[in-house]
Order: sequence, then structure tokens, then C-alpha cells
Amino acid sequence: MEKIKQAAKAHIEKISSKGKEIAKKQISGVKSTTLKLKSEVKKNVLKATLAAFAFVIALVWRDAIRSGVDKIIEKVGMEGTGYIYQITMALIVTAVCIVGIMVASRIKGKEDVKK
Repeated sequence: MEKIKQAAKAHIEKISSKGKEIAKKQISGVKSTTLKLKSEVKKNVLKATLAAFAFVIALVWRDAIRSGVDKIIEKVGMEGTGYIYQITMALIVTAVCIVGIMVASRIKGKEDVKK
């Protein structure tokens, strides 16, 4: 009878240590997931902040480009309220933006080559 008790006790201790190992693995997994989530949240907050700054910069550039286009159209002698004015404004702004995109793409291309 004593041997059975000892065997049962040893078996219970073995099961208990396996349970502790499983719990440690689960806790480790939760910690790892929490750290990954925290990192992703930081990345997304940073991206949103940078996007907000980029939006402010875009608004300032919009005003600057619009003023420049107004001056060009004024020199040509067009009025600033008609349909033709709007189309001319859109064409000039589109041309300026295409040049900006091309410059940005070349800068990005050079960075990719360096990597």
C-alpha cells in the first residue's frame, strides 16, 4: 500500500511540474504577444502623426502653388472665376505635381539602390 501511495505522489508531482511548464509557456506567449501589440501600436501612432504633418505641409504647398498659378494666369490676362480659369489652374497644378512625384520617385529609387 505504501508503494502505491509513493507512486501516486510521484505521479501527482510529475503532473504538477508539467502544468507549471505549460503555464510558463502560456505566460511567455502572452508577454510576447503583448510586446508585439505594443510595438504595432507605436508604429501606427507614429505613421498617423507623420501623415498629419505631411497633410499640413501639403496644405501649405497647395496655397503656395495656387498663389503662383494665380500670378501666371493674371499675367496671361485671364479672369479668376470662370470655367477656363479652373481648368487652367488644374492643368498647371497637375504639371507641378507630376514633376514633384518624379523627383520624389528618383530620390526613393536612389535610396533603394543603396540598400
